[in-house]
Amino acid sequence: MKKLLVPTLIIALAFSGCKFIDKWKKGDSADTLAAWQAKQDSMQKAEVLKAKKLEEAKLAKEKAVQDSLRRVQELQAKMRFHVIIGSFKVPANADRFQGTVAQMGYSKPTIVQSANGFRMVSVGAFETYGKAFRQIQKFNEGKEEPVEMWVYENR
Repeated sequence: MKKLLVPTLIIALAFSGCKFIDKWKKGDSADTLAAWQAKQDSMQKAEVLKAKKLEEAKLAKEKAVQDSLRRVQELQAKMRFHVIIGSFKVPANADRFQGTVAQMGYSKPTIVQSANGFRMVSVGAFETYGKAFRQIQKFNEGKEEPVEMWVYENR
C-alpha cells in the first residue's frame, strides 16, 4: 500500500496545479467558442468601418466633382461673349477647323454650341462685348488682310 500511496500522491500534486487539468475540469470549448465569436464580431465591425470609410470617400469625391462643375459653369456664364472665327453645321468640319485655328497660332480654340445648331470655333471668351471686340482688333492689328471674326453672345 505504501508503494501505491507515494506515487498517487506525487501524481495528484503534480497535476493539481497544471493548466491542462484546469482546462479539463472547466471545459475548453466554451472559451474557444467565446474567442471565436469575439474575433468574428471584431472582423464584422472592421468590415462595416471599411465600408463606411469607402462611402465617405466616394461622397467626398462626388462633392469635389460637383463643385468643380459648378465653378466651370459659373465661369462660362460669366464669360459669355465669344470671339468667333468660324461657324459650321457639320460637327466634323468644326472639329477639323479647330485644329487648323490652333496651328494658326491662336491659343486654345474651343467649340461653342449655338441655339440654332451651329458649332462655332471660338478663339476667346470675355465678360463684356467691348473686351471681345478689342480682342478682335488686337488679333487683326498690323495685318494687311484682316481675319474675319465676330462676337457671339452665349446666353
